[in-house]
Amino acid sequence: MRCSEISANGSVSEIEVDRRSLSQQFELHVRDLRPIFSLRQMPTIARRGKCLVLNFRAVKILVGETRVLVFNTEGEKISDQFIPLLIERIIARDEKSQFEHVVLDAALGHMQEKTRDNFEKAERLVERILTMLRTQHHDEIFEKLLTAKKKLSKLAKNTRELNEMLDDILDDNEELEDMYLGKKPKDTDDLESILENEVEQLEDISNRIDELNENIDDTQEILVLKLSSRRNKIIQIDLILTSVTAIFAFLAVVTGFFGMNIANKVESRFDVFLWVLVGMFVFAFFSSFILRRWMKKQKIL
Repeated sequence: MRCSEISANGSVSEIEVDRRSLSQQFELHVRDLRPIFSLRQMPTIARRGKCLVLNFRAVKILVGETRVLVFNTEGEKISDQFIPLLIERIIARDEKSQFEHVVLDAALGHMQEKTRDNFEKAERLVERILTMLRTQHHDEIFEKLLTAKKKLSKLAKNTRELNEMLDDILDDNEELEDMYLGKKPKDTDDLESILENEVEQLEDISNRIDELNENIDDTQEILVLKLSSRRNKIIQIDLILTSVTAIFAFLAVVTGFFGMNIANKVESRFDVFLWVLVGMFVFAFFSSFILRRWMKKQKIL
């Protein structure tokens, strides 16, 4: 596997490595390299042999006392973004700073910035979709909102996993001491400061993700209420039309009796026609009035 090797003086070289050679160089077991060579691993910050194994999914690093191996799993993004940042941090570090902690700080900072950038992109997309939903209720917009919410949920999950991992390290004094590749320190304040700063940044992002999710949920509830109200109006109109149809269906029965080809001695009388016509209008009017009043009393309308 190809990787970038960066020394303590900031020089960079591209090298080819395999699991066996790495396990011999850093005195660790081959299985300890799973976070580096596997694409489906939880975030990892762990002491293994004579190195720190850092796995932030896209950024995978082995940190020794005087050199660091960065595995290029993001293509040009690692070369153009993270590695120049890491070299700058290494060159600018002071003598009191542990080399491995400078690398750790740079890697965490890169992941934090990447997470924040992904969130801001998701936030802009969601806000644009929510603005569209205020005036449009097309299926395509709902599909876009669902896709954006899935991306946001994945980002929240990744942020939470990284945050929990850092919290676990901060709560374990022995694990904190293992993060020092040289001699055991008198205290771990410097390392704790690095990790706590990243925890605060990640918690801020996590809180903003929760707020955005709440905004989405509130908007969805409002849309459900609007659609329910619209559906109720459609049902009311349908009920009114059905009632009117039933009334006129009854009147059609009356006209059917008078339209039969059976002599009844009234079809030739104009006054009977007028009485039947008036009676039908009166029946239709009062039937509609009584039916509407009953529906309002029953709170159907």
